[in-house]
Amino acid sequence: MDSFSPAPESPQPEGSPGESWKEFSDVDPVYALIGELGSNKVIRESGTVDDDLLKHYLARLLRPGGTRKLKDWVEVWATMNIPIDKQHEVLLAILEVGLASEVADTVPEILAELMKGHRVKNKAIEEAMTTIFEYGSDEQGCIARFFHLIFPKSPTSDWGWARVGWNWNQWWGATERVLNCLDSNSAFEVLRSILTSIETESGTYLPHQQMWCDARLAIVRSALCKYGGLTEDELPAAVDLLLS
Repeated sequence: MDSFSPAPESPQPEGSPGESWKEFSDVDPVYALIGELGSNKVIRESGTVDDDLLKHYLARLLRPGGTRKLKDWVEVWATMNIPIDKQHEVLLAILEVGLASEVADTVPEILAELMKGHRVKNKAIEEAMTTIFEYGSDEQGCIARFFHLIFPKSPTSDWGWARVGWNWNQWWGATERVLNCLDSNSAFEVLRSILTSIETESGTYLPHQQMWCDARLAIVRSALCKYGGLTEDELPAAVDLLLS
């Protein structure tokens, strides 16, 4: 992970080193906010999350220009020093604030960056998603985009996530657990969207891609039929995808 540093040639402010971030609030707001996060922590001494303070920070981060690049979020998370058992609470707040913001389309990218940067556990993201989307729908495409971004990297999915131990089975297990929290129609649409985006970005039909053997295609066909209340014979007319 690249370490965060202030802009080149920024003057070092006088005063308490612990409060030096204040001097950069106009020059480098992201650096200043990260400094503030380190001084005014969202995790109380009791180990609980200060929800109001957390959402105050998130409202500033999740606005146009609130961060300069996705990797800022990795540094933000590191500075917050969130205990593993509280990760899902903070991720839930990111979803709540982010999906209601003007930069809602960046939320899945933020979650994927935190996961790829080894800052959060996949289980914590699953818990946050299943909480906020339970029995509902994903109108903004957050779930579909997130699982597209973390699809295992391969010669035909070079945008995906390359990590030792991260494979199709793990990816599908996580995807299915989140899909199962949605209402059936929404789960069908989200899965169809995920598969379509993988096919589109790869530029080739799923059966021609390295990750999609016959057994895996059968698994997703079965899931689509379950969520859509369809038979295998009805499926081809319901999805514009080659799945066998």
